[in-house]
Amino acid sequence: MTRHWNTYSGYLKEKYGAPVYRVSVDAGLSCPNRRSDGSGGCIYCDGTGASAVHLRVEEKGKASSSALLLGRCEDIKTQIDSGLRYIRRRYKSRLAMLYFQSWSNTYAPLPVLRKLYDEALAQYPFVSLIVSTRPDLLCDDVVALLASYRTEERDVWVELGLQSASDSTLEVLNRGHDVKCFTDAHARLKDAGIKVCTHVMMLPFIESREDMLDTIKLVNDSGSDAVKIHNLCLTRGTRLLDDYTRYGCYAGWSIRRHVETTALLLAYLDWNIIVERLLTEMTRARLVYPRHYPDKRDILEMIDSYMEARSWTQGCLS
Repeated sequence: MTRHWNTYSGYLKEKYGAPVYRVSVDAGLSCPNRRSDGSGGCIYCDGTGASAVHLRVEEKGKASSSALLLGRCEDIKTQIDSGLRYIRRRYKSRLAMLYFQSWSNTYAPLPVLRKLYDEALAQYPFVSLIVSTRPDLLCDDVVALLASYRTEERDVWVELGLQSASDSTLEVLNRGHDVKCFTDAHARLKDAGIKVCTHVMMLPFIESREDMLDTIKLVNDSGSDAVKIHNLCLTRGTRLLDDYTRYGCYAGWSIRRHVETTALLLAYLDWNIIVERLLTEMTRARLVYPRHYPDKRDILEMIDSYMEARSWTQGCLS
């Protein structure tokens, strides 16, 4: 179905001429914003590290000993084999992208990162390497390492967490970095020829629509290649849920307001930016709020219908 925004599926089909799917791996890394006992981190983080459902295990520490590193390389090989078999069986596809998804995948010494990436990429002719990380974990040496994996047959993408263009909001979220850290990291990635997908959040009760539009403007101005727009969820094991329980209030949005705001953000987002995600997908066991949203397909249809009724397309108001 044709959407009123620049869809990720459309981009992939145009670029590769055939379906292509991600193979997600958990490299066993962690996050510098969390303590060794698993506490700390962003107020909405529940300790799963945004991992794929089939990869969710207990939080792990940083790679250190050679024995641990060897074990992680073997584990990654097993994950890749399982993921490739899955996409072949379900989607009949042999085109695949390697996705280091869980936690901060540049949070290790350079030799460790090189070993993890090398071992994983050796398993299959992946058309893309995708690495999810934080802007404060992208020193020049790491950027150069990532850029070294670019070939004529393989793109390199970094999924970079921003969430908001407001330093005060980032402080409330306990992100552990500021906006300048993001813009600096983003610029160095782009200079190295690495494609960037920026993660942002819609933050009811924390930000106004104008604040969120400022974030979209920063995504536009930075020259991001893609964006993932997440809605804020209350999940078990988070500081955000603790605050909700303590004070007994959470000013969330109705479905209508969620749809309207998403459509507005899309209308201000430059058309050339690929939209990879418009809704956070969460298992019912983890999710506390919102509990009664329609499923993903229905929400996307509502956004599409809202934009159709106003003759809006992505970027029409930018």
